Amino acid sequence: MPKRILKFIFIGIFSILILLIGYFYITWNSITIDENLSKQTIYKTFDHQKQESIFGGESDEIKTNNFRVKTDSLEGEYFNCHLSNNPFLKITFSAGDGYSGGGYSIDIINNRYQVSPYHYTDNIKPFTLFEDEEYYKILNTKLVLNKDSYKKGDSIFGYAELKIQKRYGPEKYFVEGKGYFKGIIQ
Repeated sequence: MPKRILKFIFIGIFSILILLIGYFYITWNSITIDENLSKQTIYKTFDHQKQESIFGGESDEIKTNNFRVKTDSLEGEYFNCHLSNNPFLKITFSAGDGYSGGGYSIDIINNRYQVSPYHYTDNIKPFTLFEDEEYYKILNTKLVLNKDSYKKGDSIFGYAELKIQKRYGPEKYFVEGKGYFKGIIQ
């Protein structure tokens, strides 16, 4: 009897593992690697430009990206780019004033990636902590990087595109973003 129970437990664990691996390969997209990406002139122009400030004008920082997001017919907005590698590579495009904002997070594991929008605010109202997040559907994404693996301190050059549907029904709208980015993995 104990051998039979162990056999069922082993089959159950093995089945769950297979399902998780299958889910990962079905829902996470494959990265395109272009080793010549860092040689494009767009990155050289970044070195001679200042980053845009959320308050208008330019900041003192050297430009690291030209990622812009356009919502239906509205003009795009400025995004910061943050790169980290703890425990996996994460590229974050964010816009906000420190009190509220949002952006898009790209998680990368084993040359596969997943894009997800996020938002934050310091103006939390009672009973809104447990509300569901806004509905979104990733329609199309593309991620091009200059190499297939990174560690802390490495330079990264990339290009990202995304198209997302937010909300549904008569309130739905579309968000499209694209741009080049560079930086050092933190």
